[in-house]
Amino acid sequence: MILAMHIATHLLTGSFIVSMVLMRYEISFREKFVLLGLTSFLGIVPDLLGNRYVSPWSHSIVVMGLVMVPIVFLFRLLLKKYSYTQLYLCLAGSVLGHILVDYLGHGVHLIYPLSSEAYTLPLIYLGDPTVWVPMFVGVMSFVLPVSLGRRRVLSMGCAGFIVIYLGLKLAMLVQLEQGLPRKFTLTPQAAIQVSPLGDNQVHKLSDFWKMGFDVIDSQRRVLGVLPVLGGEVRLDLNMIFAVKSDVVRSKTGKDGLEQVYRKLPAGDEASFEVLEEISEGPAVEIVAQDKEGKPSRFIYKDGEWREEPKE
Repeated sequence: MILAMHIATHLLTGSFIVSMVLMRYEISFREKFVLLGLTSFLGIVPDLLGNRYVSPWSHSIVVMGLVMVPIVFLFRLLLKKYSYTQLYLCLAGSVLGHILVDYLGHGVHLIYPLSSEAYTLPLIYLGDPTVWVPMFVGVMSFVLPVSLGRRRVLSMGCAGFIVIYLGLKLAMLVQLEQGLPRKFTLTPQAAIQVSPLGDNQVHKLSDFWKMGFDVIDSQRRVLGVLPVLGGEVRLDLNMIFAVKSDVVRSKTGKDGLEQVYRKLPAGDEASFEVLEEISEGPAVEIVAQDKEGKPSRFIYKDGEWREEPKE
């Protein structure tokens, strides 16, 4: 089901762009069918050209933007009714729209070959109905015999809804990235990763409206979730380790993105569940317990957590 919604998002992206660009024109049903079919196909072309790992150019707005220049020119010879600009916005927009949607969901080599880096602005889990349902409504307003006035209102309303939704997600991402260092005492080594819930975490509609976070520090690991519509942060994991270790960053993560992990020290190490974090002026203290439920206390001093000797 999730995969089907993922594919639907890409198919509808191209169709929705057509409905926006040509919404003021009276077009026959046959022409609409041809245009929507063509742009829906172009909306999945980047995936048909090859895996984005093996063929990074297939998801590059630079490469695909240039490739579409002569292709749109050829279609202009068949669809003389429309200007080159209109066709480029519709046809190239369908391909580039696919890439930008992927950019909001996972890593893509956005400006290859200018850079081989993978980029992402992780705001949505691909297949999010909060994105594709408004696009579907906009496309239907274009297909069905709706008056031009109502069509414009529906199309602009759907586009505005998507922009507002993505804006809320972006605000959440910034809120978490800036707020978590104030909520938890972290070292300068700490890395904060914020993204939509991942695979095996999305089970119902409300899961699309949440952002997850992963805090990785030299002696801490915190996992949690924040709902889009507000509410308390839910902590799924809040651990502290007795031994300090390095936080490693490498470009070997999923989708070619940066992977961050805490380097495991040699041998076994003691880990504790954080029960409470107490801040009193410059002094910070953590109350925790080990796997057997035995309590421990940690004091933050000189950039590391030190376990207090047991009495």
